[in-house]
Amino acid sequence: MREFGIFLSIISILIGILLLIAPKVLVQLGEQSNRLYNIDGLIYRNRYAFGLFLMAAGVFMVYVTL
Repeated sequence: MREFGIFLSIISILIGILLLIAPKVLVQLGEQSNRLYNIDGLIYRNRYAFGLFLMAAGVFMVYVTL
């Protein structure tokens, strides 16, 4: 279970970084993978808040699991 938590935290950190510095990459990934739910507009309108939140959540998860 610890490994799963670390994996999720690393994914969160990477997505947060991409939201801050390369949002177009996530748009392209979202177009390919987002077939059922369309929340891209909400996320990209508030990309700084979501990016910082995901990065903070990832760092917290790493801290808690180590």
